[in-house]
Amino acid sequence: MRTSKQITMTVLAATLVAAGCSKKDETYQPRTAESQPTVRVTPASITDVPHSTQPVVPGPVTFADGETAYNAGNYADATKIFEQYTAQKPENAWGHFMLGLSAWKSGDLQKAETALEDSLRIDPEHLKSLVNLSRVLLDQRRFDDALVRLTEAGKIDPNSADVQRLLGRTYSGQGKTDDAISAYRAAIMLDNGDAWSMNNLGLLLLEQGRTDDALPFLARAVQLKKDVAMFQNNLGMALEHTGRYTAAATAYHNALAADPKYAKAEKNLTRVEAVKSPSEEPFNLEAVAGRVVEQTQHAAVETPNQ
Repeated sequence: MRTSKQITMTVLAATLVAAGCSKKDETYQPRTAESQPTVRVTPASITDVPHSTQPVVPGPVTFADGETAYNAGNYADATKIFEQYTAQKPENAWGHFMLGLSAWKSGDLQKAETALEDSLRIDPEHLKSLVNLSRVLLDQRRFDDALVRLTEAGKIDPNSADVQRLLGRTYSGQGKTDDAISAYRAAIMLDNGDAWSMNNLGLLLLEQGRTDDALPFLARAVQLKKDVAMFQNNLGMALEHTGRYTAAATAYHNALAADPKYAKAEKNLTRVEAVKSPSEEPFNLEAVAGRVVEQTQHAAVETPNQ
Protein backbone atom coordinates (compact mmCIF):
# COMPACT_ATOMS: atom_id res chain seq x y z
CA MET A 1 0.00 0.00 0.00
CA ARG A 2 1.38 3.42 -0.92
CA THR A 3 1.90 6.00 1.81
CA SER A 4 0.10 9.35 1.82
CA LYS A 5 3.38 11.01 0.87
CA GLN A 6 3.80 8.75 -2.17
CA ILE A 7 0.23 9.42 -3.26
CA THR A 8 0.65 13.15 -2.79
CA MET A 9 3.91 13.26 -4.77
CA THR A 10 2.28 11.32 -7.62
CA VAL A 11 -0.64 13.75 -7.71
CA LEU A 12 1.73 16.71 -7.51
CA ALA A 13 3.83 15.49 -10.42
CA ALA A 14 0.71 15.21 -12.56
CA THR A 15 -0.38 18.68 -11.42
CA LEU A 16 2.97 20.18 -12.38
CA VAL A 17 2.71 18.79 -15.89
CA ALA A 18 -0.99 19.44 -16.43
CA ALA A 19 -1.39 22.77 -14.68
CA GLY A 20 1.54 24.10 -12.72
CA CYS A 21 3.87 24.64 -15.66
CA SER A 22 1.29 25.75 -18.17
CA LYS A 23 2.64 28.57 -20.31
CA LYS A 24 -0.46 30.64 -19.63
CA ASP A 25 -2.62 30.95 -16.55
CA GLU A 26 -6.35 31.56 -16.47
CA THR A 27 -5.92 35.22 -17.41
CA TYR A 28 -3.70 34.36 -20.38
CA GLN A 29 -0.66 35.69 -18.56
CA PRO A 30 2.41 33.76 -19.82
CA ARG A 31 3.39 31.54 -16.93
CA THR A 32 7.08 31.44 -17.65
CA ALA A 33 7.35 35.04 -18.68
CA GLU A 34 7.65 38.35 -17.06
CA SER A 35 4.47 40.32 -16.64
CA GLN A 36 3.95 43.04 -19.14
CA PRO A 37 5.46 46.03 -17.33
CA THR A 38 3.98 49.48 -17.23
CA VAL A 39 6.51 51.42 -19.25
CA ARG A 40 6.88 55.14 -18.78
CA VAL A 41 8.72 56.47 -21.82
CA THR A 42 10.02 59.99 -21.58
CA PRO A 43 12.34 60.98 -24.45
CA ALA A 44 14.40 64.11 -23.89
CA SER A 45 11.70 66.28 -25.43
CA ILE A 46 8.89 64.78 -23.35
CA THR A 47 8.03 65.73 -19.79
CA ASP A 48 5.79 63.91 -17.32
CA VAL A 49 2.20 65.07 -17.26
CA PRO A 50 -0.58 64.31 -14.76
CA HIS A 51 -2.68 61.21 -15.30
CA SER A 52 -6.05 61.76 -16.92
CA THR A 53 -9.12 59.63 -17.45
CA GLN A 54 -10.80 62.07 -19.81
CA PRO A 55 -12.17 60.57 -23.04
CA VAL A 56 -10.31 61.05 -26.29
CA VAL A 57 -11.36 64.23 -28.08
CA PRO A 58 -11.13 64.94 -31.80
CA GLY A 59 -8.54 67.30 -33.18
CA PRO A 60 -4.74 67.52 -33.09
CA VAL A 61 -3.06 65.51 -30.33
CA THR A 62 0.33 65.60 -28.65
CA PHE A 63 2.69 62.85 -27.51
CA ALA A 64 1.90 63.89 -23.95
CA ASP A 65 -1.83 63.25 -24.56
CA GLY A 66 -1.11 59.66 -25.48
CA GLU A 67 1.41 59.16 -22.70
CA THR A 68 -1.11 60.45 -20.17
CA ALA A 69 -3.72 57.92 -21.31
CA TYR A 70 -1.14 55.13 -21.33
CA ASN A 71 0.20 55.86 -17.85
CA ALA A 72 -3.39 55.96 -16.55
CA GLY A 73 -3.96 52.46 -17.94
CA ASN A 74 -6.37 53.64 -20.64
CA TYR A 75 -4.66 51.60 -23.34
CA ALA A 76 -7.51 51.68 -25.88
CA ASP A 77 -7.60 55.48 -25.67
CA ALA A 78 -3.81 55.63 -25.85
CA THR A 79 -3.91 53.51 -28.99
CA LYS A 80 -6.35 55.90 -30.67
CA ILE A 81 -4.31 58.92 -29.65
CA PHE A 82 -1.02 57.49 -30.90
CA GLU A 83 -2.66 56.41 -34.16
CA GLN A 84 -3.58 60.05 -34.67
CA TYR A 85 -0.18 61.25 -33.45
CA THR A 86 1.72 59.00 -35.88
CA ALA A 87 -0.47 60.27 -38.71
CA GLN A 88 0.55 63.80 -37.71
CA LYS A 89 4.23 62.93 -37.23
CA PRO A 90 4.92 59.80 -39.28
CA GLU A 91 8.71 60.07 -38.92
CA ASN A 92 8.74 60.03 -35.11
CA ALA A 93 9.95 56.56 -34.08
CA TRP A 94 8.83 57.13 -30.48
CA GLY A 95 5.27 57.74 -31.62
CA HIS A 96 5.14 54.40 -33.45
CA PHE A 97 6.79 52.72 -30.47
CA MET A 98 4.12 54.02 -28.09
CA LEU A 99 1.39 53.05 -30.53
CA GLY A 100 2.81 49.54 -30.57
CA LEU A 101 3.06 49.39 -26.79
CA SER A 102 -0.49 50.70 -26.33
CA ALA A 103 -1.93 48.26 -28.90
CA TRP A 104 -0.04 45.37 -27.26
CA LYS A 105 -1.45 46.24 -23.85
CA SER A 106 -4.90 46.47 -25.46
CA GLY A 107 -4.50 42.96 -26.88
CA ASP A 108 -4.22 43.94 -30.54
CA LEU A 109 -1.05 42.02 -31.42
CA GLN A 110 -1.23 42.66 -35.16
CA LYS A 111 -1.50 46.41 -34.75
CA ALA A 112 1.27 46.32 -32.16
CA GLU A 113 3.57 44.40 -34.50
CA THR A 114 2.93 46.77 -37.39
CA ALA A 115 3.58 49.86 -35.27
CA LEU A 116 6.82 48.50 -33.80
CA GLU A 117 8.01 47.49 -37.27
CA ASP A 118 7.26 51.06 -38.40
CA SER A 119 9.37 52.39 -35.53
CA LEU A 120 12.25 50.16 -36.60
CA ARG A 121 11.99 51.26 -40.23
CA ILE A 122 12.60 54.80 -39.00
CA ASP A 123 15.29 53.80 -36.49
CA PRO A 124 16.65 50.25 -36.99
CA GLU A 125 18.53 50.46 -33.68
CA HIS A 126 15.54 51.51 -31.57
CA LEU A 127 16.26 49.06 -28.74
CA LYS A 128 12.92 49.39 -26.95
CA SER A 129 11.07 48.62 -30.18
CA LEU A 130 13.20 45.52 -30.78
CA VAL A 131 12.67 44.25 -27.24
CA ASN A 132 8.92 44.86 -27.21
CA LEU A 133 8.46 43.52 -30.73
CA SER A 134 10.02 40.29 -29.49
CA ARG A 135 7.42 40.20 -26.69
CA VAL A 136 4.62 40.61 -29.23
CA LEU A 137 6.09 37.79 -31.32
CA LEU A 138 6.46 35.56 -28.27
CA ASP A 139 2.82 36.14 -27.40
CA GLN A 140 2.06 34.73 -30.86
CA ARG A 141 4.46 31.81 -30.24
CA ARG A 142 6.59 32.92 -33.19
CA PHE A 143 9.80 31.91 -31.48
CA ASP A 144 12.07 31.93 -34.54
CA ASP A 145 11.00 35.47 -35.45
CA ALA A 146 11.49 36.60 -31.87
CA LEU A 147 15.01 35.13 -31.84
CA VAL A 148 15.95 37.21 -34.89
CA ARG A 149 14.85 40.43 -33.18
CA LEU A 150 16.48 39.55 -29.87
CA THR A 151 19.75 38.76 -31.63
CA GLU A 152 19.64 42.26 -33.13
CA ALA A 153 18.85 43.75 -29.71
CA GLY A 154 21.72 41.83 -28.11
CA LYS A 155 24.18 43.35 -30.57
CA ILE A 156 23.00 46.83 -29.61
CA ASP A 157 23.10 46.16 -25.85
CA PRO A 158 24.92 42.95 -24.88
CA ASN A 159 24.40 43.77 -21.19
CA SER A 160 20.60 43.91 -21.28
CA ALA A 161 18.93 41.64 -18.73
CA ASP A 162 15.63 42.13 -20.59
CA VAL A 163 17.14 40.66 -23.75
CA GLN A 164 18.58 37.67 -21.90
CA ARG A 165 15.27 37.02 -20.10
CA LEU A 166 13.37 37.12 -23.37
CA LEU A 167 15.96 34.83 -24.94
CA GLY A 168 15.20 32.44 -22.10
CA ARG A 169 11.50 32.53 -23.02
CA THR A 170 12.35 32.05 -26.69
CA TYR A 171 14.65 29.07 -26.16
CA SER A 172 12.13 27.53 -23.78
CA GLY A 173 9.43 27.86 -26.43
CA GLN A 174 11.73 26.20 -28.95
CA GLY A 175 12.35 23.32 -26.57
CA LYS A 176 16.00 24.30 -26.03
CA THR A 177 15.91 23.93 -22.26
CA ASP A 178 19.66 24.11 -21.63
CA ASP A 179 19.94 27.30 -23.69
CA ALA A 180 16.96 28.76 -21.83
CA ILE A 181 18.55 27.99 -18.47
CA SER A 182 21.80 29.63 -19.59
CA ALA A 183 19.94 32.73 -20.78
CA TYR A 184 18.04 33.10 -17.50
CA ARG A 185 21.26 32.68 -15.54
CA ALA A 186 22.84 35.39 -17.69
CA ALA A 187 19.87 37.70 -17.02
CA ILE A 188 20.24 37.14 -13.28
CA MET A 189 23.96 37.87 -13.44
CA LEU A 190 23.18 41.15 -15.19
CA ASP A 191 20.36 42.01 -12.76
CA ASN A 192 20.23 40.12 -9.45
CA GLY A 193 16.86 41.73 -8.77
CA ASP A 194 15.22 40.22 -11.86
CA ALA A 195 12.37 38.37 -10.17
CA TRP A 196 10.86 37.07 -13.41
CA SER A 197 14.09 35.44 -14.49
CA MET A 198 14.32 33.85 -11.03
CA ASN A 199 10.79 32.50 -11.36
CA ASN A 200 11.24 31.27 -14.92
CA LEU A 201 14.55 29.59 -14.19
CA GLY A 202 13.11 27.96 -11.08
CA LEU A 203 10.20 26.55 -13.08
CA LEU A 204 12.47 25.11 -15.75
CA LEU A 205 14.59 23.40 -13.11
CA LEU A 206 11.45 22.13 -11.38
CA GLU A 207 10.21 20.68 -14.67
CA GLN A 208 13.50 18.81 -14.95
CA GLY A 209 13.07 17.34 -11.50
CA ARG A 210 15.90 19.47 -10.09
CA THR A 211 13.84 20.62 -7.13
CA ASP A 212 16.74 21.45 -4.82
CA ASP A 213 18.26 23.65 -7.52
CA ALA A 214 14.91 25.28 -8.30
CA LEU A 215 13.94 26.17 -4.73
CA PRO A 216 16.44 29.02 -4.13
CA PHE A 217 15.42 30.81 -7.33
CA LEU A 218 11.71 30.51 -6.58
CA ALA A 219 12.33 31.67 -3.02
CA ARG A 220 14.31 34.66 -4.28
CA ALA A 221 11.50 35.57 -6.71
CA VAL A 222 9.05 35.62 -3.79
CA GLN A 223 11.46 37.57 -1.65
CA LEU A 224 11.69 40.23 -4.37
CA LYS A 225 7.97 40.34 -5.18
CA LYS A 226 5.83 38.92 -2.40
CA ASP A 227 2.60 40.20 -3.94
CA VAL A 228 2.81 38.16 -7.15
CA ALA A 229 0.43 35.23 -6.68
CA MET A 230 2.12 33.17 -9.39
CA PHE A 231 5.48 33.36 -7.62
CA GLN A 232 3.96 32.24 -4.33
CA ASN A 233 2.16 29.34 -6.04
CA ASN A 234 5.32 28.19 -7.81
CA LEU A 235 7.27 28.30 -4.57
CA GLY A 236 4.52 26.25 -2.96
CA MET A 237 4.87 23.58 -5.64
CA ALA A 238 8.62 23.34 -5.08
CA LEU A 239 8.15 23.09 -1.33
CA GLU A 240 5.51 20.42 -1.81
CA HIS A 241 7.89 18.44 -4.01
CA THR A 242 10.41 18.38 -1.17
CA GLY A 243 7.83 17.21 1.36
CA ARG A 244 7.52 20.58 3.12
CA TYR A 245 3.73 20.52 3.21
CA THR A 246 3.24 23.08 5.96
CA ALA A 247 5.53 25.57 4.23
CA ALA A 248 3.80 24.83 0.91
CA ALA A 249 0.42 25.55 2.47
CA THR A 250 1.74 28.90 3.68
CA ALA A 251 2.93 29.77 0.18
CA TYR A 252 -0.46 28.82 -1.31
CA HIS A 253 -2.21 30.94 1.34
CA ASN A 254 0.07 33.84 0.37
CA ALA A 255 -0.81 33.31 -3.29
CA LEU A 256 -4.51 33.54 -2.48
CA ALA A 257 -3.92 36.60 -0.34
CA ALA A 258 -2.34 38.25 -3.37
CA ASP A 259 -5.08 37.02 -5.72
CA PRO A 260 -8.17 35.49 -4.07
CA LYS A 261 -9.38 34.22 -7.46
CA TYR A 262 -6.20 32.27 -8.25
CA ALA A 263 -7.82 28.86 -8.78
CA LYS A 264 -4.59 26.88 -9.08
CA ALA A 265 -3.37 28.02 -5.69
CA GLU A 266 -6.74 27.22 -4.15
CA LYS A 267 -6.65 23.70 -5.61
CA ASN A 268 -3.07 23.18 -4.47
CA LEU A 269 -3.88 24.41 -0.97
CA THR A 270 -6.80 22.00 -0.67
CA ARG A 271 -4.52 19.14 -1.65
CA VAL A 272 -1.71 19.85 0.83
CA GLU A 273 -4.07 20.56 3.70
CA ALA A 274 -5.42 17.02 3.26
CA VAL A 275 -1.95 15.53 3.77
CA LYS A 276 -1.08 14.38 7.27
CA SER A 277 2.61 15.13 7.24
CA PRO A 278 5.12 14.55 10.00
CA SER A 279 6.60 17.55 11.76
CA GLU A 280 8.97 19.50 9.55
CA GLU A 281 11.65 22.07 10.12
CA PRO A 282 10.54 25.69 9.58
CA PHE A 283 11.28 26.95 6.08
CA ASN A 284 13.66 29.92 6.15
CA LEU A 285 12.85 31.89 3.02
CA GLU A 286 15.61 34.44 3.56
CA ALA A 287 18.30 31.80 4.02
CA VAL A 288 17.29 29.81 0.95
CA ALA A 289 16.88 32.91 -1.23
CA GLY A 290 20.24 34.11 0.05
CA ARG A 291 21.93 31.28 -1.83
CA VAL A 292 21.10 33.01 -5.11
CA VAL A 293 22.46 36.31 -3.85
CA GLU A 294 25.68 34.59 -2.77
CA GLN A 295 26.03 32.88 -6.15
CA THR A 296 25.64 36.12 -8.09
CA GLN A 297 27.99 38.02 -5.80
CA HIS A 298 30.62 35.30 -6.03
CA ALA A 299 30.36 35.14 -9.82
CA ALA A 300 30.60 38.92 -10.05
CA VAL A 301 33.88 38.83 -8.13
CA GLU A 302 35.25 36.11 -10.39
CA THR A 303 34.33 38.01 -13.58
CA PRO A 304 34.92 41.72 -12.90
CA ASN A 305 34.08 44.30 -15.52
CA GLN A 306 36.81 44.68 -18.09
